[in-house]
Amino acid sequence: MSSASSDLLHSLAWRYATKQFDAERKIPRETWDVLEQALVLAPSSYGLQPWTFLVIDDPALRSELRPFSWNQAQVTEASHLVVFLARRQIEESDLDRLITATADVRGQTPEQLAGYRSADDKHASLAKVRYPLAELIQHR
Repeated sequence: MSSASSDLLHSLAWRYATKQFDAERKIPRETWDVLEQALVLAPSSYGLQPWTFLVIDDPALRSELRPFSWNQAQVTEASHLVVFLARRQIEESDLDRLITATADVRGQTPEQLAGYRSADDKHASLAKVRYPLAELIQHR
């Protein structure tokens, strides 16, 4: 096993869910921006990105959410709170959005990407869509 693989496995074995936070410590803005980009770049099947991330900044809203989160202190004490919203059904409009965005990135027409409407995508090795941050992350 390579050292990179070993390091990755070691890091994954070490991870844990933080239960207590210092409410006075905040994740630096620069670091948070990178974390938001990582959320947007998370892969999904066919690049549909059927989710939205809500970053809850408002302390009053976080307090309102706490009872619905088994009264976990992390909801109000953590530096940032991200709520993951996943669509349970993919609509035709989602596919249209993907095809239009992909065509723009690749310099093609939506008609040239008709393969996305079937399981046979001849364009799988070409540039992928990167949705704008504001489309997938909302701040409240």
